[in-house]
Amino acid sequence: MKTEISLGQAEKLSSPNPFALVSSIKEDGSTNLMALSWWTYVSNPPALVAIATSNKGMTGANIKAREYFAVSMVGEEIAEAAFRCGTAHGFDMDKAAEFGVPLVKEADDPVAYPACSRINIICKLKQFVDLDDHTIYIGEVVKVYGDEDIDAVYAINGYGGVKTVK
Repeated sequence: MKTEISLGQAEKLSSPNPFALVSSIKEDGSTNLMALSWWTYVSNPPALVAIATSNKGMTGANIKAREYFAVSMVGEEIAEAAFRCGTAHGFDMDKAAEFGVPLVKEADDPVAYPACSRINIICKLKQFVDLDDHTIYIGEVVKVYGDEDIDAVYAINGYGGVKTVK
């Protein structure tokens, strides 16, 4: 029998969800990392990716000010560190350094992104939509890196943890 449930319960029932770290550029040029599962491909071509972020954090302000961000499906090797990025604010710390997330940035890349990732999608802000407490950012894909040998982690149990799904 169907029962009315909360959105939080629906999140548990719809798990696993693709877990990612979003990289953005802070005002001082350093990299902020944000853990999220609220991302999706929205068009191809043109290749577009959308993310939704809380208006309380710094990621959205970074993206609006500097226009570039990366969405990275991290691998098992850095899963715990990546998950911990969702427990702190970038206002207070350098999450990559604090939690041990190695970053890479090729010479022509506009933003750094986590190493040890199955995919890294670098985007340039195309549009954003302000909602009540979140904003949706739509980015045009400028470059994608991938490594088939890395197993990506997924958010499980309503974002209660991360693990690979095979």
